[in-house]
Amino acid sequence: MGVVYMYIEGFGFKKLLKTLDNLPGTILIVDKNMKITYFNKIVCEIFKTSPDKLIGSTMDMLLEQGILINSPTKESFSTKKLTIDYVKGVMDVPILTYSTPILNENGDIEYVIALSIDEILVEHISKLMVDERYNSGLLLDYLSQNTGMNVPVVAESHTMKELLSFARKVSATDSTVLLTGETGTGKEVVAKYIHNNSMRSSEVFISVNCAAIPNDLMESEFFGYNSGAFTGANKEGKAGFFELADHGTLFLDEIGEMPIQLQSKFLRILETGEVKRLGAEISKKIDIRLIAATNRDLYQMCHNGTFREDLYYRLNVIPIKIPPLRERPDDILPLAKSILSEFNKKYNVTKIFSHETIKRLMTYNWPGNVRELRNVIERLILVSDSSILDFSTCYPFNNDKAKESDQNKNANIINTLKTSTDSADGLSLREKLNAYEKHIILTTLDECDGNVAKAAETLKIHKSALYRKIDTLKNKKLS
Repeated sequence: MGVVYMYIEGFGFKKLLKTLDNLPGTILIVDKNMKITYFNKIVCEIFKTSPDKLIGSTMDMLLEQGILINSPTKESFSTKKLTIDYVKGVMDVPILTYSTPILNENGDIEYVIALSIDEILVEHISKLMVDERYNSGLLLDYLSQNTGMNVPVVAESHTMKELLSFARKVSATDSTVLLTGETGTGKEVVAKYIHNNSMRSSEVFISVNCAAIPNDLMESEFFGYNSGAFTGANKEGKAGFFELADHGTLFLDEIGEMPIQLQSKFLRILETGEVKRLGAEISKKIDIRLIAATNRDLYQMCHNGTFREDLYYRLNVIPIKIPPLRERPDDILPLAKSILSEFNKKYNVTKIFSHETIKRLMTYNWPGNVRELRNVIERLILVSDSSILDFSTCYPFNNDKAKESDQNKNANIINTLKTSTDSADGLSLREKLNAYEKHIILTTLDECDGNVAKAAETLKIHKSALYRKIDTLKNKKLS
């Protein structure tokens, strides 16, 4: 096959010469006798001479006149190989030059092309390479501390199945998501679920706990800084979380802990898509998906003046509230089994729950939610000498605290039920049945001194089922 040439219609010889004259560097071509046959206008500027003096000159003549002190082009004639060197002479600074010999079919030199790149451009490219290499190393270090991208999402309850279905739907967009719920409910797991089902799943997921970063370091950690931005700064500068998450997802946990004086800068980044490092003069365009989370009432914080209202509405585009574990009892045992399997692999053991332990898992209130469940199971595995995990023998469960919590909750339940209307006059059959059921539940609770577990046993239903009935009855209007 012969050589194929591409012809661009309308792009003539004059345009080609104009293009070569405006390249960010020099182009100089010499023939087999080292006579200059072509140069762009930048050569004259750097050599500090006129075109007339260059036309017809040879490389030896430039060396004799002192315009050049050395010549990689002349060296290429000797070696017939690519030569790279800094050319010195009348120019203000040495010029990094690439001299490439072009050979004919006999292996003889036909001509040599000498190219140089503007030193400022070389420095800029080098700096970009150093920055990217540094950022990549920083990113790898950060990700090594934040593993668990493929944490399984356990959802057996109807509530969580609906929540994940909605989360999967919104993952197809780039809209900002605000996850709310009690501490330990699994907000980061849901955030990763959204990321893993999005178009950004092949990109980075950066998780940042705002409460864990000191206020005086928060700005530099999020926005990054340039060399010399402040005393003690890394001499190479540092990319912030926004830059590290470029093209990926940035998850900001405990967003309510962000200082109000910093919230305006966050708002600007969300609105402009640009971030500027501390000490930098120009901003950098970034493309991120933001997911925020909090266990605080941001709306109330806005009224208290501790959270910017405009930032709240910018974050609250798609709100998702994650229910506490006690409100989705169907998830407790599947979660416990999944966590047990994870820790069995981690500690290279094979342990199972006793029947009594399963009962305790299902009836405990779990104020710390899934995080507390994980901690309990891990501790059971570590302190148990048996392959059968039993709370009564291997975990000093805080019964007094749990009992006090349950007693307070039971007292609130009874007071709530007592204050609602018990009269069944003028009600429909369904409403009368609800009133009668409430009367039985209230009477049984009174007889059991407010102990929900004992009342559930008396009524021959599961404790979680009794809690659901109580929640339904106390929210239902009978008139």
